[in-house]
Amino acid sequence: MPQPPTPHPRPLDVLLVDDHRIFSDGLKLLFQEYPDFRVCGQVFSAPEVLPAIQRLQPALVLLDVNLQGSSGIDLGREIRRSFPGVAVVVLTMYNQPKLREEARKAGLHGYLLKESGMPELLEGIRAVLAGTPRPDDPAPADPPTDDPFGDEFARRHNLTFREVEVIRLVREGLTNEQIADRLNLSVFTVKTHRKNIHFKLGVSNVAELIRFAERNGL
Repeated sequence: MPQPPTPHPRPLDVLLVDDHRIFSDGLKLLFQEYPDFRVCGQVFSAPEVLPAIQRLQPALVLLDVNLQGSSGIDLGREIRRSFPGVAVVVLTMYNQPKLREEARKAGLHGYLLKESGMPELLEGIRAVLAGTPRPDDPAPADPPTDDPFGDEFARRHNLTFREVEVIRLVREGLTNEQIADRLNLSVFTVKTHRKNIHFKLGVSNVAELIRFAERNGL
């Protein structure tokens, strides 16, 4: 008598949280090649995250460190507090020791880099979920001493990392449209960042912002 087929294990539901829609869409497509994972949803702004987790009940949240002016690490801390059974892994372009340490202190389960290939990314996720950090995980690069991410510059001025990026590009002379293209954002989002930057720094025009950037080595 033939044996019944072995049931496939249920795939792990993953919620993608990233304000770069093209990146999120591409990552979702890549996940489709791996049957043990299923992207159950995509979220593009911080206020949508907790309701989406409540609605979709993912096992894992892949969280960008910076969401349209919000701190992904603070959001991750809130997720851990509200949904302790959900794994939270940071997926970011910032290979910064201080950010890794902040994520660890916030109780997040992992810190992975967007520059990784998909096999490395999945290996990292599986290791995190199994509670076994990868031995081959490269140590984060030490930031230069004048790097705003390394000397708490952004925190001192209450700036997000995306806002620091925008300031640097403004200093380079890029327009809102060019900044949007460089950072893969909408022009509206760039304008919002610039409005927030002016408010936080107390500057009223581009010349003052550029002087601030020059004084601080951005």
